[in-house]
Amino acid sequence: MLLAHGATDEHPEGQSIEAHLKGTGELAETFAAEFGAAANGKLCGLAHDIGKYSDEFQLRLRGGKKVDHATAGAIECFKIKAAFEAVCVIGHHSGLPNVGHKDADTTESQTFFGRKLRAEQGGIPDYRKNWNGHIALPQDYFRPSGRGFATAFYIRMLYSCLVDADYIDTETFMNGDAGRGNYEPLSALCDKLTAYISKWNNPTREIDILRQKILNSCIEKASAPRGIFSLTVPTGGGKTVASMAFALNHAVANSMKRIIYVIPYTSIIEQNAKVFRDILGQENVVEHHSSVSYELSENADELEYRSALATENWDAPVIVTTAVQFFESLYANRSSKCRKLHNIANSVIIFDEAQTLPQDYLLPCLSAIAQLVEHYHVTSVLCTATQPTLAPLFERLAPGLTQREICPDVAGMYSALRRTEIRDLGCISTDELCSR
Repeated sequence: MLLAHGATDEHPEGQSIEAHLKGTGELAETFAAEFGAAANGKLCGLAHDIGKYSDEFQLRLRGGKKVDHATAGAIECFKIKAAFEAVCVIGHHSGLPNVGHKDADTTESQTFFGRKLRAEQGGIPDYRKNWNGHIALPQDYFRPSGRGFATAFYIRMLYSCLVDADYIDTETFMNGDAGRGNYEPLSALCDKLTAYISKWNNPTREIDILRQKILNSCIEKASAPRGIFSLTVPTGGGKTVASMAFALNHAVANSMKRIIYVIPYTSIIEQNAKVFRDILGQENVVEHHSSVSYELSENADELEYRSALATENWDAPVIVTTAVQFFESLYANRSSKCRKLHNIANSVIIFDEAQTLPQDYLLPCLSAIAQLVEHYHVTSVLCTATQPTLAPLFERLAPGLTQREICPDVAGMYSALRRTEIRDLGCISTDELCSR
């Protein structure tokens, strides 16, 4: 039996290449199905470790030198004109490569075409004699119609499916059930939120009546189809809970997978995460940013261990993260950073304090959001008290996407919730100022 992974205490016989390829293919197929590319994910999974059929790799498992086992699968994908899948496969360990140019690159180039040329000239171990088409690669894969940025974005999302599937299948073989998944469904979390806000029914104070109106509007409009929304709530209007109420109800109504809450500052991310944990349960909310760390050691308790695993691929029902973590991941090329991306598909993403999206990187940020909404079944909510004018940019990036406001009577809410008044008092003394 030719092996993908060597023996463990639990599996002294090791894991066969066939078992690993099929296991990875099934997982990648499930992940990519979220954006209509199930066959493409399966193809990537079945092809990614074909190079392990070489004698040299089998020797590597017994202490031999390292060998390139990724290029072989890319070559086989390229043969059936699955170029995007080939790029994913060739970089499933080293990261997504620069594609390069087929007529300009040489065998010394570290681009996709450079590695392909090197393989064609005998620069990788012979895998064909042992593989010999042992596992048939599906050829009914989906071909995306977009070009340029849309294609690059698609490759990165497909790459995410492959690398996460590869990690999980290997992890399962090595460690058994590592404790991933088994979270409460979003419908149960929605019920928890409904029970939490029930104490606010029948308000009597004017400000509470206004907050209830905003909250009710979020719940009522949550049944709308996916898309781009804005939630323009003046300070004091209760937008933290109201936005989560929209997100959970909207996700349940549209059979979506999770809520991703993107916040610009770590100073408020911890506060909001605590609110969500108090409402939805500690185990259902995972923070992922530079100010929090979880242990994967044997000394970690179950909750910390599960949270650490969830930061790797964002499979928890509620993720609270920073804008830096979110957007840097979407534009990354390393497997560890990209692994989580496929779990953004079919999610509700709330961008809190949306006016803080960096101006220098505004178009890349909005381009990513538009791609997610247009092609990956995402709903985006721009949530802030000072809503930026982004609708014209979204229209330019994704014609046909219409931004919808959730808050009822925004102007009226601003007037009703105004707590300060600015007046020109002219030049007055310090004592006079203090007396006011």
